[in-house]
Amino acid sequence: MEDPMAGRSRGPLSGVRVVEVGVWHAGPGAGAIMADLGAEVIKVESLGSDPERLYGGFGHLDGKSPLPRPDWNVLFEVSNRNKQGIALDISTQEGQEILHRLVEGADVFLTNLRNGTKSRLGIEYDALRAVNSRIVYLNVSAFGPKGPLADGPGFDTLGQAVSGMMYMTGSEEPAALSMLILDQLTAIAASHAVIAALLSRELHGAGQEVHASLYGAGMWLQHANYLIKSIVKEPVDLSWDRLDASPLRTTYVCKDGKWIVGTGHPPERYWPQFCTVLGRPDLLTDARFATRQQRQAAKSELFAELDSAFLQRNRSEWLEIMSQSDLPFAPVNGLAEVLVDPQAIENGYVQEFEHPYLGSIKVPGYPVSFGGHVPALQSRAPELGEHTRPILESLGYDAQTIDLLHKKRVVKLFDADQAD
Repeated sequence: MEDPMAGRSRGPLSGVRVVEVGVWHAGPGAGAIMADLGAEVIKVESLGSDPERLYGGFGHLDGKSPLPRPDWNVLFEVSNRNKQGIALDISTQEGQEILHRLVEGADVFLTNLRNGTKSRLGIEYDALRAVNSRIVYLNVSAFGPKGPLADGPGFDTLGQAVSGMMYMTGSEEPAALSMLILDQLTAIAASHAVIAALLSRELHGAGQEVHASLYGAGMWLQHANYLIKSIVKEPVDLSWDRLDASPLRTTYVCKDGKWIVGTGHPPERYWPQFCTVLGRPDLLTDARFATRQQRQAAKSELFAELDSAFLQRNRSEWLEIMSQSDLPFAPVNGLAEVLVDPQAIENGYVQEFEHPYLGSIKVPGYPVSFGGHVPALQSRAPELGEHTRPILESLGYDAQTIDLLHKKRVVKLFDADQAD
């Protein structure tokens, strides 16, 4: 198979080949991360497509509104950037043969299909290990490989529910965090596991099956909360009230209506400096606020004074003052502010990408820099079947055979004119 990365920035996983049979985000998101790192990722879709192309809209988000094209959705773009796409019916004998050829030359096989579907399609670990004994086989599920929910269906919100994440806001009423939060965390955990398994294969000579889940990733994110709960055995209060927090570890609104947050800890160390920088040294001699306990007891009176002080200047002024005084404060940014933040741009956390349909857009970059490699967004998500022909050609199929496979509906070939 020709190297599709030729002429492109080479990431640390360049030379690694991934075959993906997955839908939605938690599984395919792991493939996208590995593709960011330079792996060649071949996404195998059914002839009817990954449903995320068609239905990737949740809550107030209409995933098709930015670009009303058939078989396109903004969330599909998130999950499938940098990949090649082949549309293949792997339930057929000929489709199985094509998949096996792909697996023979792969390092990783990735799926988040349910057990019954994997069995029906003949893509369980044992079946593909017989094709390639060195394969690293990644399973992504909702609730894990064992237990009563092992084969249950699941999406981001269900994973948030069972892992306790829906109480992370501190409210008595459960509330889901923003879309794809747990899906993305699971994708990160899954890609982490694959990289570890690839290293293990190099060190010990054998591939293996690895399994990541929404449930497990959700608990991993809350490691500290669970450890505290396990040890203390009392209710863990996760609620947030800015007046209950230390004055050095809370939020303030500034003159321009923008918010700032501090994390000065321990507060006793920073309290004198904070009051001085704020222009309120008188608070240091106010008997009501002499100790941490007294400040908490008189929190309403104290925050009235502090809030009044912060309203005297714009956020940018306060940030400059706090920086000069080496007090740990930061802006509370909205999404739009992050996309133009020089700090994010200079570190590559935000990158410009010229999308062939959307034009110039800003996208999150890979959050880790490498001295010898350049992880990057190289290409948009593929159209359905966009790379079917070149992938089959790389496997040794001639043009006549490929056209016949298309006619028999074993594969689907991309028609650029029809897509436009």
